[in-house]
Amino acid sequence: MREVDADALSASQPLTERLAETPPWSPLRLALVTAGTLFAIFVALEAIFGRFALVFGGDGGDDLAREVQINFRLTLVMILLTAYLPAAYTLGVRGARRTLEELRPHLRGDGHAPPRAASVGRFDLHGLRRARWLGVALALAVPFWIDLSLDVWFVWNYPVEPIFQRVLLPALGWFAGSFIYSVSVESRRLSQIGRDQIQVDLLDLRSFAPLTRQGLRYALLVLGLISIVTLLLVDNQKHGIFSVVLIANAVALAAAAAGLLLPLRGAHQAIVTAKRSELDWCDAELRRARIALERDAAPNTARPLADLVAWRGVVAAVPEWPLDAPTLRRFVLYLGLPIGSWLGGAFVERVVDFVLR
Repeated sequence: MREVDADALSASQPLTERLAETPPWSPLRLALVTAGTLFAIFVALEAIFGRFALVFGGDGGDDLAREVQINFRLTLVMILLTAYLPAAYTLGVRGARRTLEELRPHLRGDGHAPPRAASVGRFDLHGLRRARWLGVALALAVPFWIDLSLDVWFVWNYPVEPIFQRVLLPALGWFAGSFIYSVSVESRRLSQIGRDQIQVDLLDLRSFAPLTRQGLRYALLVLGLISIVTLLLVDNQKHGIFSVVLIANAVALAAAAAGLLLPLRGAHQAIVTAKRSELDWCDAELRRARIALERDAAPNTARPLADLVAWRGVVAAVPEWPLDAPTLRRFVLYLGLPIGSWLGGAFVERVVDFVLR
């Protein structure tokens, strides 16, 4: 990965991150204010154009009312996504900085961060822009996939809800590209630190625990994204929605697994190298002890031989990934979030239908 100077990287800090780090703001407050502002604008437009009669008063059997209600819910989910993604980006970056601070006592040398670690939390401006514009391009293509029509961006042909969705789509692509890029870059940086800079103690792998926590943090942030996207499946009668959500969730699930494992890849390589070196030493010592025992050159060779065998067993049993059972259980629990989101959304849908019936 190309290294860039810390001053150049600092200029690439996004506005949303700078705002979230400025008191009294925080990622959660930023998400709430963003969602609230977008919701207020959307509701105001619905009221101005008299859409509430169709959204809340239309007969469920009326095709027009049904279409409006589906688009209304779809827009609300997109508002949640637009508010969530910048907060997820900032939380991921904050977590990476915290991880570096927690790793400092375990770094080789004097405990200072290696040169490349100075860029943790900062990104190459050109790479970040490429990821953002790719996200925008993919987002702009979504309506073509759903409606299978070439006029999906002729906004003057549509009512309020589809127009608002198309306004949100570029922002969604921009923030999604930023988030995915940040997870990818930070994971590679932390992986390099885990491989090259952390001292490996085969009897105590807790020095890698900050990397494990950051991997879980990335997985949780991605699964939170999936949970919001899955709300779209509460009503998937709109053409193409199911396939879009299915593809997005498949990619996001792969990203969640990658978010967990990528920061640990370097630690895995360091542990494997340390294990291999220690096992090679054990094997060499066992050969020497066996030859000495065979020649009866040392009457007390049996005890060291037994000790070597026991130590080799201990080394061989050391896990090659710094993932313990509680971590895996927590990850599996996180995987249940999208299912819970879908069930909760379906329940709310039934309650709303019952109340408005």
